[in-house]
Amino acid sequence: MTSRPPQSPRRPPKTTTVVLMGIGGVVAGVLIFLVVLAIAGPKSTEQSESARFKVGPAERLAPTVERDGPLLFQDLLGRQRDVYVQRVADDDWRAFEARPPGAPRSCVLEWQRQSATFVDPCSGATFPADGQGLVSFPTEIDDNGVVVVNLLAPVDPTTTTTTTTTTPTPSEGPG
Repeated sequence: MTSRPPQSPRRPPKTTTVVLMGIGGVVAGVLIFLVVLAIAGPKSTEQSESARFKVGPAERLAPTVERDGPLLFQDLLGRQRDVYVQRVADDDWRAFEARPPGAPRSCVLEWQRQSATFVDPCSGATFPADGQGLVSFPTEIDDNGVVVVNLLAPVDPTTTTTTTTTTPTPSEGPG
């Protein structure tokens, strides 16, 4: 009789191993994504859906802005729009784009502490501390004392409200 050599345990083909590893990697990636979404999702979703950016408590931010200058927030809604938040007076907070209208994103305005102005590094143009001449956003302090910026309502700097007052001309008397 002829004896057969002992057979080694059958190994799965290499393609099966690669496919199983790929499926395992995809499942792991989906699980990691879901965990991150569960941790950060509700806050991020709430913030972006309303597009009302809560900067923080005005009372706590005021000394920081006084000491270091306006706060720069980069690309809050994914629209290539960086925003400065500035305290102009006690309860007067302003938010405006961090670059001049039509300027490329690389021309982020620079705060000049000595002159209390913003300077465009590309053109050399200057803008006042309140952001006049820049696209601005409605800003308020809510009931909890938090500075809130409405990012869905940009105000074009060329849009101005003009009030016209007419002075009546003196009527001529009989004569």
